[in-house]
Amino acid sequence: MKLLYKEYVLNEAAIDTVSADVQDYLNNQRTERRSVQRIRLTVEEILLNLLAHFGGGMKFSVGLGKQFGRHILRLRYEAEPFDPSKSGDNPLTDDVLRSLGLSPAWSCRGKSNTVSLVLADRPKRSTLFFILLAVIAAAILGVLGNVIPENVRQNVNDAVLSPLSNCFLGLLNTFAGLMIFLTICSGILGMGDSATLGRTGKSVVVRFVSILFAIGAVSAVVVLPFVSLNLSSIGQEQTSAFGQISRMFFDILPSNIIDPFRTGNTFHVIVIAAFTGCALLALGERGSRVRALIGEGALLFQQIVSSVCALVPLFVFSMLLQLIWSGQARILISVLKPIVMIAVMVLILAAAMWIITSLRLKCPPVLLMKKVLPAFFVAFTSASSLSAFQIGMETCEKKLGIEKHLTSFIYPLGSVIYMPSSVIYFTVLVCTFAETYQIAVGIPWLILAVVISALITIAMPPIPGADILCYTVLFSALGIPAEAIILATAVGIVLDYLDTGMNVMLMIFRIACDAKRLGKLDQRILLNR
Repeated sequence: MKLLYKEYVLNEAAIDTVSADVQDYLNNQRTERRSVQRIRLTVEEILLNLLAHFGGGMKFSVGLGKQFGRHILRLRYEAEPFDPSKSGDNPLTDDVLRSLGLSPAWSCRGKSNTVSLVLADRPKRSTLFFILLAVIAAAILGVLGNVIPENVRQNVNDAVLSPLSNCFLGLLNTFAGLMIFLTICSGILGMGDSATLGRTGKSVVVRFVSILFAIGAVSAVVVLPFVSLNLSSIGQEQTSAFGQISRMFFDILPSNIIDPFRTGNTFHVIVIAAFTGCALLALGERGSRVRALIGEGALLFQQIVSSVCALVPLFVFSMLLQLIWSGQARILISVLKPIVMIAVMVLILAAAMWIITSLRLKCPPVLLMKKVLPAFFVAFTSASSLSAFQIGMETCEKKLGIEKHLTSFIYPLGSVIYMPSSVIYFTVLVCTFAETYQIAVGIPWLILAVVISALITIAMPPIPGADILCYTVLFSALGIPAEAIILATAVGIVLDYLDTGMNVMLMIFRIACDAKRLGKLDQRILLNR
C-alpha cells in the first residue's frame, strides 16, 4: 500500500494541521491514547525544529499509510542536509529509541531529506497466534500420520519438511553473525557516547552489564543440583579444570576475521566486535563515518532478520511435524522442567528485588508495588516491552520521582540491554537441554553458557521472533542440537508474557535504585500516595 502524501507550506498553522491529521489517523487505527500523545508530540517537535532552522515558507510533504504491516509517517523536504529528529541530549539515547522504532530515522540524498517514523507495528501477539496455529496444524497432521503410508510420510519429510526447516536455520545463521557483530559493536560505541554524561552514564551501563552477568552465574549455580549433567569432561583434578579454563581463555582469540562469520562461532564474533568497537572509540571523530555506517547497518540487519523471523510459524510447523512422525513427541514433556524452574527463579528474583528496592528507597513495599504494577501489567498482557514503554517512563518520572533527564537516558537504554529475567531464561534453558540431549559439560562449557546467555540478552534485537535467533546462536555455540529449538519455542510460548512483564518491573526497580544512589530521586513524589 502506498503512502498518501499531502503538501504544506512550513508555518505554525501547517504544524497544527499535520499534528491533528496524525492524531486522527492514529485514532482511526485504535492506537492507545498514550502512544497517540507521544507520537503527536514527536511530530510537532520535528516540524518545530524545521521551522526554527529554516524559517517559514519552505514546502514539505507528509505521507501517511501502511507498508509491510507497519503504519508509517514519512516527511520529505528539499533543503540542505538537516536532521530535525535529533534530541541533542545524548547520541546513545537517540540510537536506542530509533532501534526500538520510537524515534524517527532521518536520511538525505543530495538535497532530498526524508524523516520516517513508525506509528504502529504489527503486534507481537500476531506472531504468537500464527505459531499456535502452526502447532495445532502439526498436531492434527501428526495424528493423521498414523493412516498415511510410511513411504508417503518419508517423501514429504525429505522433499518438504526437512528442506524447509534447514532453509530457515540457514537463513538465520547467514545473518546471525553480522547481526550480533553490529549490535555488540554499536553497543560499545554507545557506551562511549554515554561517557558524555560523566560518571552517571558510565556507572549505569557498567551496573546493567555487571548485574546481568552476576544473575547468569547465580542461575547456573542454582540450577546445577536440579539437573543430571554429563560432567565427564570436567576431569578429576583441580589442575585439569584450571587447564580447561586457561585453554578456553586463549581459544577466544580468532585465528582470522572470516572464519568466525563463516562457521558461526559466536564467541569469536563477539571478540571481533569488541576489538572493532574499542578501536573506533579510540579513533574518535576520525571514525565517525564508520560509526554511522555500523549504526545504519545494525538497523538494516534488524529489518532483514525481522523478515526472516516472519517464517517462524512455518519452521515450528515443520519441526514439530517431523518430531511427531518420528515418534519423538514425548520429548516435549521435558519442557515442563525448564518452565517450572525458570518461573520459580524469576519470581524469587522479582520478590527479592522488590524488598531490596523498598528498603533502599525507604518506601513501603505495598506502595512501591502499587506504583510499578501498571507498567508490569501492560508488558505482561501484551508480551511487549515497547507497549509498556510510555507508561514505564511515566512511572519512573511521575510516580517514583526520578529526575526527568536521568529517566530519558536510562529507561530507553534499559529497555534494550537490561533483561534480567531473560538471562535466567536462557541460562536455565541451555542447562536443562544439556541434560535432555546428554551434552558433555565441563567448567568451560558452563562459563561459556553464562557469558553467551548474558551477551545474547544484550544483543537481542527488538524484533518479533528474535528469541528464535537467540536460540540458534546459543545452541550452535554450546553444541545443543538444532531440533531443541522447537522445545525452546514451546517454553517461550508459555513464559513469554511472564518474562516480558518481569523484565520491565525489574528494570524499573533497578532504575529507582540507581536514581537514589545518584541523588536524582524526589522522595516526596515517591511517598505520595
